[in-house]
Amino acid sequence: MSDAANGTGMPAVLSKDQFTYDILFVADARFDGGSSTAMAVEIKAAARAGLRLALMLVKGPLLRAPFPVHPELSAAMRGGLIDRVDPESEINAQLTLIHHPTIMENRPTSKINVSSKRAVLVLHHPVYDNAGKKQYDLNRVLRNIHDAFNLEIEIAPVSSVVRKSLPNDILRRKVIIAEDWVNLIEIDEWPRRSDRPISTPAIIGRHSRPDKLKWPDTLKVAKLVYPEDKLRFRVRILGAGDYLREHYGEIPPEWELLTFNFKGVSNFLQSLDFYVYFHSSTWSEAYGRTILEALTTGLVVILPPNFEEVFGDAAVYCDPENVVPLIDQYVDDPEGYREQSERARSYARTVCSADNYATRLERLGLELRSTKSETKPATISVPPPLPTKNVLFVSSNGIGIGHITQQLAISKFLPEDIRPTFATMSYAVNIVAEAGYLVHFIPHHKHMDANPDDWNRVIAEELFDLISHLRPSVFAYDATAVFGGVSSALKHFPNLFSIWVRRPMWREFHRPFLQAANIFDAIIEPGELAAEFDNGPTSEVRDFVYRVPPVLQIEPSERIARERARDILDLPNDLTVVALQLGSGVNFDLSSVRSAVLEALLKRNDTFVLDIVSPLANDEQNELDNHDRYRRVSLFPSFKFSRAFDAAVCVAGYNTFHEQILGMIPTLFIPNEAEEMDVQLTRIKWAELTGKALLLRRDFDLHRTHEIIGQLLDKRRQETMVQSCKSIRWRNGAKDIAQYIEDHSRILRTDWDITKLVY
Repeated sequence: MSDAANGTGMPAVLSKDQFTYDILFVADARFDGGSSTAMAVEIKAAARAGLRLALMLVKGPLLRAPFPVHPELSAAMRGGLIDRVDPESEINAQLTLIHHPTIMENRPTSKINVSSKRAVLVLHHPVYDNAGKKQYDLNRVLRNIHDAFNLEIEIAPVSSVVRKSLPNDILRRKVIIAEDWVNLIEIDEWPRRSDRPISTPAIIGRHSRPDKLKWPDTLKVAKLVYPEDKLRFRVRILGAGDYLREHYGEIPPEWELLTFNFKGVSNFLQSLDFYVYFHSSTWSEAYGRTILEALTTGLVVILPPNFEEVFGDAAVYCDPENVVPLIDQYVDDPEGYREQSERARSYARTVCSADNYATRLERLGLELRSTKSETKPATISVPPPLPTKNVLFVSSNGIGIGHITQQLAISKFLPEDIRPTFATMSYAVNIVAEAGYLVHFIPHHKHMDANPDDWNRVIAEELFDLISHLRPSVFAYDATAVFGGVSSALKHFPNLFSIWVRRPMWREFHRPFLQAANIFDAIIEPGELAAEFDNGPTSEVRDFVYRVPPVLQIEPSERIARERARDILDLPNDLTVVALQLGSGVNFDLSSVRSAVLEALLKRNDTFVLDIVSPLANDEQNELDNHDRYRRVSLFPSFKFSRAFDAAVCVAGYNTFHEQILGMIPTLFIPNEAEEMDVQLTRIKWAELTGKALLLRRDFDLHRTHEIIGQLLDKRRQETMVQSCKSIRWRNGAKDIAQYIEDHSRILRTDWDITKLVY
C-alpha cells in the first residue's frame, strides 16, 4: 500500500494551489513523558532535512490536569522549526503522523479539514498491559481517525512489546509498518559519562515521570533494586514527589529525592554509575525513553528481563534480588564496565540516532527536500496566516483593581492574532478601555441592591449573549468567587475552553468556592512569593492546577528611569520621596493608619509624600492638599514610575506586594484584614521574616508608627531590604498564562465524548 486510501478507496488528491506541508504532526503536546520528547527529536531531524512541518495540538482524554505544552515542543514552534496550525483551517500534507492512540479514543468535537496522501498512527503504548487489561480500544481509535481524516491508517508500533499486543483482527485487516518506530535521540545532546572509576559508594539512579506504575509494586522490592546500604550505595531519584510516599507509606531516608527538571536530565545521568529501572508488575513499558537516555550516556543499565527483547545487549537484565550482586560484579570488573558502556552507546548510535529519521521517512515514500525534482510544479513557499481567535476575559469586582490588572498583564503578551475582549464587574473598567480593548461592564449585585438569584440569571444571559456573539476560543475567568451565572453560561458551551485564574492565599472563608473547579477545563494559579507560608484551602489542591511564577503587568526593567520619573511627576530631587498607596479602603478602614503614617512622615523635614489614590477612591478634598511636601495623585499603573520613590507604605494586595518586592523598593506593608480578602498578613510576615519588608497592623501596631517609619527610612535598613529582594529569581508568569491561552485557543478537543452530548 504505497498511498493510503481515502474513504472512497482512491488516493487522496492534494490541491496544487494551496500550501502543502511535508509532514503534519497530530499530537497531545502536553504529555510530559517520552512520547513528547521523542516527537521533538523527530521534528528537529525533519527540519534539518529541509521539510515543511506543521503541528496540530490535541487535548486528549488521558491528561486531566492542566498541563502546558511540553517545553521542547513549545520551543520548536516558537523557534520556527514547525508551524502551529489551526484545526479550523484547511491543511494539506504529504504525510500525517498521529502520535499516541489515546488522543483519538473520542471523536474530535469539531470538524477538521486535512487532505493528506498518507497517514500513520504511531503507537506509543501497548493495547494490553502486563496484567492483560485493555489500555484502549484500538478499533475505536482507528474508526475515529478514519472519520476525522477521511483516510485509512497505517500502524507504526514503537517496539516489539507494542507490536505483540496488537489484536489478531487488527493484524489481519490493517497495514502494520514492518520496522518498529523506535524512539530517536540527538546523540550529541547526551554526552558520554566520563571514564572515571566507579564511585565509592557506587551511585545508582533512575528518572521517570511521577507515576506509581513506574515503580515496583512494594517497598520491599524497591529496596532490593535501590538498596539502603549507604556505605556501599548512594541512590539518586529524579522525578520524586508526594506520589512516592503515598505509594509506599515511607521513603528510605538514604534515597536522594529530586523533583523532575526537563533541562537537568543529562547532568543527572552524568553523575551516576548505574541506571536501574524497575516498574510495576502490571505496567507494560512500550519502549522506555528514559532508558534510551541512560544508554546514550554510556551508563551500565540494569533492567528486568522483559526489556531484553527491546534493548538486546545494550543493557543487562536480572530479577530484583540480583541487582546488588550484578552491581558488585561490575564494580569489581572495570574493563567489563567499559565494554558494557560501549555496547550501550553503540546501540544508541546505530539504532536510535536522529540521523536515521531521514531514512525512515524515505522508506515511507516521503521525498526529502534535497532530492525533489526541480521540474515538479512550484508550491507556495509561505503558509497562510492563522485565523484570528477571540479570548473573553471575565473578572469580578473585588475592592481594588487586581483582577483587571492581572488580565491586562496577560493580554500584553498575547500574539496579534489572539484578540482579547473584556467583561468586568469592576468600576475601574475605564483602565481597560484606555488600554485599547473592547470592554463590557457588568455591575455587581451589591452595587445595585439586587437579589443575587435574579442577578445571576441576568449574568448568565449577558455572558451567553457575549459568547454567542464573540465566539471566543478561550474563556478566561479571574476571581476568587465563581458566581452561579458564570457556571450557568458555560454549561451551554461545552467546547469552549475555559480557564479559572485563581490566586492563592485563600482564607477558610473561601473554601466553598473550591467546588467550582469542575466547571473549568483548567485552573491556573499565579505564583506567590510567600507560597511557603500559604496553608489555605488552595494549598491542598495544588497538584491539580497549573502553577506559574508571580504575575506583573509592568516588569521591573520596564520602569521609567529615576530622574525621568521624578521630572514627569514633578518630584523634588533633594527630598526623600515616599509613596503612600493604601487602596480604596472600601471594606477595611485604614483612615487611622493613613493619619498616623502621614504624621510620622511629614514630621521629618527631608521627606516628601506622594499619596497615590486608587482609581476606585472618591476624589475628596484633603486637609493636606496645600502642604508643600505632600501631593495626592491618581496614577495607573503607578509601578511604572516607582524608580522615583525611595520608599513606600502600601497595602499588601497581590499585585502591589509583588511589584514592591520584585521592584526592590523598601516598603512598609499594611494588611487589609477584612474577612473576604486574601491573607495579606501571611505574605507580609514572610517578607518581614526574610528581611524584605516591614509590617504594620492597624489594630496592633498603630502606637509604633513613628518607630516603624524610622526603620523604613533608615539607610542601612533600606539597603538590607533591597539586597534581600535582589536575591529573588523571577520571570513573569503573565507570559506563561498568555502562552497557555495561545496554545489552547488553537487546540483540537477529543477530551470529552461528543456522542454523549445532550441538546
